[in-house]
Amino acid sequence: MGGRLQGRVALVTGGGRGIGRAIAEAFAGEGAAVGVLDLKQEIADEAVQAIGAAGGKAMALVGNVARRQEVFAAVARLGEALGPVTVLVNNAMWNRYGPIETQTEEMIDRMIDVGLKGTVWGCQAVLDDMTRAGGGAIVNIASPSAVLAMSNGIMYSAVKAAVAALTRSAAAEFGPRRIRVNAVAPGPTPTEGANRVVSEEAWERRRARVPIGRLGTPQDVAHAALFLASDEASFITGDMLFVDGGITYAFS
Repeated sequence: MGGRLQGRVALVTGGGRGIGRAIAEAFAGEGAAVGVLDLKQEIADEAVQAIGAAGGKAMALVGNVARRQEVFAAVARLGEALGPVTVLVNNAMWNRYGPIETQTEEMIDRMIDVGLKGTVWGCQAVLDDMTRAGGGAIVNIASPSAVLAMSNGIMYSAVKAAVAALTRSAAAEFGPRRIRVNAVAPGPTPTEGANRVVSEEAWERRRARVPIGRLGTPQDVAHAALFLASDEASFITGDMLFVDGGITYAFS
């Protein structure tokens, strides 16, 4: 157990699996009390049990980040149980790849509701806690597709580009309150959720494009998020850290 986030309370949305869970575990390992927010109780519970078994402190929260009132309720429950939230990771996302003509109104609405609106609701919900605490750190999960062209991922790219723009603007707006806002942009990173929409052949094509020669892991992303949330990044805000093995700059 380390101590880079000792005494802080962190909320990780979509924290029950994949990248979100890796971030929650990394934060707890550095001393944070972590709220794991997910859609399903059993998924959040599994993550919390694993954190507890490793000696960390965590709380399972259930809610849909697309619904503003549920995000605010989760922050309130976490605050009552563990203290004011001073670290937030907006990780939750829902996505379906495909040509633009296959994107239905329902699919587009859900991507925007979870990926973009959910990020806004998260920022809104923790603002009072962070202001009263004298500062805080918000880490949004963006994507290299925010700046690169991506076939069959038009709406995903659009949502992540919006998250990147939101990050910059929020950094400027929240800076006077000593709240830092940054983003992590993971490259191709297999997770349980991603494997449902990306085939093994597609992963291999992506791996072949990565200059460093391998796919990412959830822990790679978690390490970057931990750095941005910690005091080691106290003079960094409005930035987007690419955790992608070099793929963005090799192909931009």
